[in-house]
Order: sequence, then C-alpha cells, then structure tokens
Amino acid sequence: MPILWVLVVALIISGGIMMRSSDEAQSAANHSTIDTLSQSLLVYRSAVAEFAKLNPSFTGSPADSALNLPSWFRKPATLTSYISAGQSYTFIPDSTPGLQSALIAATESVAIGIKRAGMFVTPTSQYTGISLPTFIPEGAVVALN
Repeated sequence: MPILWVLVVALIISGGIMMRSSDEAQSAANHSTIDTLSQSLLVYRSAVAEFAKLNPSFTGSPADSALNLPSWFRKPATLTSYISAGQSYTFIPDSTPGLQSALIAATESVAIGIKRAGMFVTPTSQYTGISLPTFIPEGAVVALN
C-alpha cells in the first residue's frame, strides 16, 4: 500500500511539472507571435509610407508588388494598408492582445494606436483628435506614417 501512495505522489508531481512546462511553451509561442506581427507591421508600414511619399496622389491599397519590401518579408494575411491624401494607414484588424504594447515598446511612438469610436486612440495621449477612415475596422491596431 505505501508503494501505491509513493506512485500516486510521483504521478501528481510529474503531472504538475508537465502542466507548467506546457504553460511556459504556450506563453513563449504567444510572445513569438506578437513579436512577429509587430515587426511585420513596422516593416510593412515603412514600405507603405515610402510609397505614399513617392505617389502623393495615390488613393487605395497599394499592391504588395508595388512596395519596396525586403525579399525575406512574408506579409501576414491580416496586415492591411491604405493610403489617402498622402497619409498611409497600416493596420491589423483582428487585434491580438499585447500587439499594441509590443509596437509601442519597439518604437516609443505616438503614431501607434487603436481605432475607438472612429478615432485614433493611443495609450499615452488617449484621444488624439485624429479621425480614422471608415475602412479601418473598430478595434484595429493602427500605425500612421
């Protein structure tokens, strides 16, 4: 009977260790996803802003082939851009929790925010008074040029 208790305790301890290891792996995967999305958004925003500067009369979403993107860049499916009156908007509609914080930590910029009630909102300055176009969905993480 004591051997059975030792076996049960050993199984409980090893199960706890495996659960903790699984949680740490999931946390690392989430952090990696956020880091990849934030870096991709910054690379893409730069290329779109350059395109908008060179084509001031352009309105719409530029084709990826028209942008000066690095050869290694692979655009995430949710990453979108739009140019209107020389202003470029790069955004990810389905906001991943932690993405805005990662972008702000990487750039320390007030040009990173979220669309709330049609307005550009940043964590530092809150409502900026900048109205965002209707094609940007509510709650999207937005980077201005």
